[in-house]
Amino acid sequence: INTGDPQDKDLNGDYYEQFAAVDNPAVVSGSSVSLSNHKNQTPSISKKMVNPAIDSTPLDIAILLPSSSSSSVSCPSGPSSGAQYRLVTAIPAGCDPSNCDYYLGIRTNDEDPQFLDFMMAGKAQGWIAIGFSPKQEMPDADVLACAVNPDTNQVVSVDSYNSGYDNIRDPIQSMCLHSSRTSNGIISCVFSRAINTGDPQDKDLNGDYYEQFAAVDNPAEVVSGNVILTYHGSQTPLISNSKVNPASTNGSVSSSPLRVTLTRAHGILMVVAWPVLAVIGIFFAAWMKPVLPNGWWFQVHRAIMLLSLFTASVGFLVIFVANKDYSIPGLIPLKRPLNIAHFVIGVLVMLFHSANPIIAVFRCKPTASRRWIFNVLHGTIIGFGIGTLALANCGLGVALFEDIFAHIAGGHTLLWVYIGFVSFIFVLVAIVVIVKMKEKEKPLSMRSIVMKYFAKESTEEVEAPLIEDKDSSQTPSKAQLALALRYGVMVALVGVTGSMMVAMVLLLAIS
Repeated sequence: INTGDPQDKDLNGDYYEQFAAVDNPAVVSGSSVSLSNHKNQTPSISKKMVNPAIDSTPLDIAILLPSSSSSSVSCPSGPSSGAQYRLVTAIPAGCDPSNCDYYLGIRTNDEDPQFLDFMMAGKAQGWIAIGFSPKQEMPDADVLACAVNPDTNQVVSVDSYNSGYDNIRDPIQSMCLHSSRTSNGIISCVFSRAINTGDPQDKDLNGDYYEQFAAVDNPAEVVSGNVILTYHGSQTPLISNSKVNPASTNGSVSSSPLRVTLTRAHGILMVVAWPVLAVIGIFFAAWMKPVLPNGWWFQVHRAIMLLSLFTASVGFLVIFVANKDYSIPGLIPLKRPLNIAHFVIGVLVMLFHSANPIIAVFRCKPTASRRWIFNVLHGTIIGFGIGTLALANCGLGVALFEDIFAHIAGGHTLLWVYIGFVSFIFVLVAIVVIVKMKEKEKPLSMRSIVMKYFAKESTEEVEAPLIEDKDSSQTPSKAQLALALRYGVMVALVGVTGSMMVAMVLLLAIS
């Protein structure tokens, strides 16, 4: 009990006991045998102190989780199956944890109040996670995840953190996984983590943070035997509306942040501004002169294009407000090439769209010798070129919304509606141009067709006098046919445009 050796403990005292069973061979030096490093066979430690000289009760042993560093975590027992959680996030609200798109419950551990218990579940094939961040953005988030190991198909815990927009596996794994499973497309797990682990990469959970909720289909990867999280792709995590303190907050967390609503509004406004208003405005300038003479076609064209500019400007501002909490205020995360393309094209389109009415104010007289410069710049380069670019950019924006409407018909319904609408517009324009052109002009190249539509047509006077559809080469029946064609195309364009707009707004709304 007491050897008198200063290196030996007096066993008539209170101590934690440590239990080791190691495969690594001992080291022999001369006649002395010394112990080698236990490596990953970390000893277990008793949960409480005992007096070896007098105690006789069985010991309760705490399991130590090995990690890739020299540190380890002493884990408490997990919560019971019927445990109640004081801080809950359910998406959609009120759903059953077994059938939620995402569910998170947090409670204080019964055995050790310095630990928090987590119950997490989500509809995903790859991984689910909860992140804690001081801002409503990905950088500087502490991420606790449960991922399917693609090599074993078992759900494992992954403690990681975000450096910028890159997720990095923490060398000190601080999660205590109690149970996990994947079944019927749902990953679920129960784990504990110390409120303050002492790890500089871990957040002290007795603090105020925004919560980030992720359920991702992209499979995790195994690198050097460790499971790491892959990029979430279009399945952008939702972020809580307000901060919570995981160690003390009670109640439910709202997970439909204003950013999602504003992003949807941005998409709807841009669809209305370009495929709807801008296309109709250009149509009136190019084809409705005989139908609306005395300059009325111009009044309609100007009013619709100004309304298009106003709508697009509101949509442009909305997306900057939606992303105001990012490191660079208003700037969307440019990690994906699709994001970069959509952002750059969007800025260019808005610059030229804003400049076009200013150019129109300073146009020269219709009879001026250099009027063709205005026609090419206002009608062809900006009207046709930037308009076409804007239609393509709206398509890119629809693709970026895949995470919002992924559950509707495989996630491509809205994209195909948009592609079908734009295709209809171009086919309609081609048909009208070809029908209106004289027989001798029909063999012209597509470039000539485009130039006739956007350049030659705009050389007609903006302040056009009354244009009668009567000339020596056209009988009244042909004139009436031409008017009927224009009216019919206008009705079809407005009708189909309205239908497409309603369909897209409904799809964005219900998603």
